[in-house]
Amino acid sequence: MSTLLTHDGKVASGLIISTDELDDLYGPREVEPFTPPPTGIDNLGITSSDSFHVPGLGSFTIEFKGYVRVARSTPTAPDWTNAEVYTRLIEMCMIGTAAGVGKVIVTLNPDYLSTGQLRTPFEDLGKTRPEKACRMAVGALFRAPQLSRTLFNKEPIELTIDNVCAIPPAGNPGVGRIYRNLPLYDLADPDGPIAAYLTGLNFAMGVYLTEKELTELRAAGERAPVH
Repeated sequence: MSTLLTHDGKVASGLIISTDELDDLYGPREVEPFTPPPTGIDNLGITSSDSFHVPGLGSFTIEFKGYVRVARSTPTAPDWTNAEVYTRLIEMCMIGTAAGVGKVIVTLNPDYLSTGQLRTPFEDLGKTRPEKACRMAVGALFRAPQLSRTLFNKEPIELTIDNVCAIPPAGNPGVGRIYRNLPLYDLADPDGPIAAYLTGLNFAMGVYLTEKELTELRAAGERAPVH
């Protein structure tokens, strides 16, 4: 029996959060440290430095910039120490460029629900103002028009942030947990051979975007070439 959750035929890596009644939260907006936040959808900037290896092309690193929209559950407790917050990444778009590869656009894989949580590590539950840990399992598409390929991961990319003192962890650096390399496959031949590898990922969550900033970043992603 499978232990994977499903929602509308999609694979989900954790608890599923409905977005039907959640408000969009835009900047400028202050985040109160060590305080469980009300539920909502965070519209945040993001930057990421991703390393790849493509057989026949070699290894390269791409600097990405873009946005994420993250739905947050109601905290499970009113106090910071015991509160757990569950998350769902509902939209993402990052754009970067590398020599020999051209522009690469990263978006969410629509067949995978990217979910996660923020919680106090068990060993820190006795502290008054502990730092929380954030993790999210992500399914992504890496569209490379110059290569006429869209790559995707079958194993989730686990995005992690430590030392979280506020939710959302705006401004915090994070790491994609990858053991040496993560296989990427060609969307046009999903059961075929490995097409590339993701070999490293370091990211930083940005602050809240204004609605105008989000609209402009989304439009830039929509204008990105398809082929």
